[in-house]
Amino acid sequence: MNELDSAENFFNIQPKDTSKGHFYTSLIKSIFRIGAGAALCFGMLFTAGLLLIIAELLGIVEELV
Repeated sequence: MNELDSAENFFNIQPKDTSKGHFYTSLIKSIFRIGAGAALCFGMLFTAGLLLIIAELLGIVEELV
């Protein structure tokens, strides 16, 4: 067994996810997070919190697609 085989067994490397649904959900989630950051810059705490909650919910959806 070489070093690469033992590393793969240790880390349990998964194949790359090629799902377009996963990619687009991740992209939308990033947009919500950027929006939350912008809202924080303008002192809009409620809006920032709401956008972060939506981003986290999208993270759950992302794992299901």
